[in-house]
Amino acid sequence: MPVIQFQYSIWLLPLYLLIALAFTYLLYAKSGPWNQQTNRLLFALRFALWSVLSILLLNPMINQYLEQLESPRVVLAVDNSTSIRNTMDSTQITLLHDQMSKLSEKLEGRGYEVIKMGLGRGFESWDDMTFVEPTTDLSEMMSSITASFENTNLASVFLMSDGKFNRGVSPLYQPYQFHLNTIGVGDTTQQLDLELDNILFNKIAYQGNRYPVVVEVKNYGFKGHKTKLSIRREGKVLETKEVNFDSGQGVTRVVFEVKATHDGLQPLDVVLAPLDEEVIQQNNSQRIYVDVIDGKQNILIAAPAPHPDLKALKAVIENNQNFEVTVYIAGVGDYPEEKYDLAIVHNVYDGANRTRSILAKLEKQKVPLFYIVGSQTNFRTLARENKVLQVVQKRNQRDRVIASLNPEMDLFTLDSELNERWQEFVPLSVPYGDINIPANAKVLLNQKIGSVTVNKPLLFTVAADDVKQAYLLADGVWQWRMQEYGLYEDTQSFDEFFLKLVQYLSTKNDKRKFKFYPTDTEYNTNEPVHFQAELYNDVYERIYGQEIKISVGELGKETKEYSFVPASQYAKLELANLEPANYRYEASTLVDGKSEKVSGSFVVKEQQLEQLDQVADFGLLQQLAIQNQGQFYTLADWDEMLGDVESYDFKPRVHFQEEIFPLVNLIWVLFVLLVLVSSEWLLRKYSGGY
Repeated sequence: MPVIQFQYSIWLLPLYLLIALAFTYLLYAKSGPWNQQTNRLLFALRFALWSVLSILLLNPMINQYLEQLESPRVVLAVDNSTSIRNTMDSTQITLLHDQMSKLSEKLEGRGYEVIKMGLGRGFESWDDMTFVEPTTDLSEMMSSITASFENTNLASVFLMSDGKFNRGVSPLYQPYQFHLNTIGVGDTTQQLDLELDNILFNKIAYQGNRYPVVVEVKNYGFKGHKTKLSIRREGKVLETKEVNFDSGQGVTRVVFEVKATHDGLQPLDVVLAPLDEEVIQQNNSQRIYVDVIDGKQNILIAAPAPHPDLKALKAVIENNQNFEVTVYIAGVGDYPEEKYDLAIVHNVYDGANRTRSILAKLEKQKVPLFYIVGSQTNFRTLARENKVLQVVQKRNQRDRVIASLNPEMDLFTLDSELNERWQEFVPLSVPYGDINIPANAKVLLNQKIGSVTVNKPLLFTVAADDVKQAYLLADGVWQWRMQEYGLYEDTQSFDEFFLKLVQYLSTKNDKRKFKFYPTDTEYNTNEPVHFQAELYNDVYERIYGQEIKISVGELGKETKEYSFVPASQYAKLELANLEPANYRYEASTLVDGKSEKVSGSFVVKEQQLEQLDQVADFGLLQQLAIQNQGQFYTLADWDEMLGDVESYDFKPRVHFQEEIFPLVNLIWVLFVLLVLVSSEWLLRKYSGGY
């Protein structure tokens, strides 16, 4: 029932009415040229007018609750991937369209709102169900339904699928808050088949090296047969091996050794010769891409004496195949003359000056340096020869500190568990005293004594004369790695931190004025290729609005020309619908009147995930239905399913919506005011008052 409320206190109304009565009395206390009866009527009209206005001054509002009925919703979700089309002919697909239409009509006839959904999109009609999606992610589809219909009257979901997924996680991992029926389509019969199940390889190889390519061949029903497996590059067969199948089902692993002959992105075709009885042959070949680079980065670890830290850091760095590590103990053998990308000097400025000549060479060559200031460091020598770090040690005293990750550190990202793990590590010995670092230094680790983080760095980085440097004010970090393994049976946080630090220090600053690059090196055919551009002026400030001319094409074929004008740092050039191939690109522009050019390569791969396995998994669909209070059906159970739909008794959901409507907005209030004013005016006019 509607209730009238007032914005202002209702107790003001008697005051307003008294004022209205007083003004009306003053106006009509003396009779005009009309009789007493007319005067009373005019008095009443004017008082009524001012009374209505007095009420409106309190801003009266009508408060009411409106009842709304929300019909039950039923989602018909379809796995419209190519794996279903591959196992059905056009007649069967047409029949499937008709059956889904009948199910939709049956549900709508019961008063339910029907929503049609496919993988990543909806359907206007069932004719749009063309089964062309190149991948299947059932968990994402179910999550999308959950998010789209949250807090709505979602009564039931019907999922039609073959039960196979090749993206995301299993849909069984998460229970859903709706009634879920599953409809199994496809063929559950395992056909005679050979399949390239998995290819294991390193995406990066070094020119001149040999690298392994491990091929896993899955066999269904070919016991006692044999075939040939070959690996090819640009149509040329590099190696062929014979594959024998000793059982009727299983996986056979074949290992190839391929030589990286020249740098760049190299396509390799792995081809399994089909057997006569094979039903599906699309999964007998795959193309992989290996990025062959010119060489590894050289890392030097130098120290005045052996120390467990050297072994720990070497183990971390060698986890990354892009690095080659050389360990040198000063005075033991000849110094390895190499071009280094980073040098780690342990117990730098030692008392015996064993690392002094090494430092001189490295600094002259402008090699990025990671200084470990340890227990053997002579701080007088440090103060005399190093311009970056100044330590004023008090009475040769030392503190015991643990590491606290600086929350403002932004040089690289780290796992959120790192700081928590490091709180359990043993304290390290650092010099006690005043520590002065440059204003442009970036602190990665602070010193923490007990539970208090002090304003002193434990590890920081700085750029000195455009050369990256890092300073660690303690040795003994090997204990952290050992302790982490003892506590967690892995060294994940230690390795991640120091490996990313080494990667940061060894990466050369790119001072080019023009950079143009794809956001990834590999794309699938259903993905657009995105390019980003960076342009800088002489003082290395980002600039925008320059036209960039781009040519893109397959190797040895005609190129296509594009033009791109980046207006912000987020602007991207998008190229869609590229055919599977190895592409080269060239980009050019003018920066400060000078021509700048860059080039590179990327790959567009044809996805064959839907062709790799074409056996329907009805077991997953049955379990999914049971887990979510639903039923599992096959196409043979269609009439049974329609009968079950008849028994559904989903109720509409009642919503009450509060509506507050100001009385002054009602048109009839204006009409009442006009009637009162007009009536008074006409009566006075008629009685000779105007």
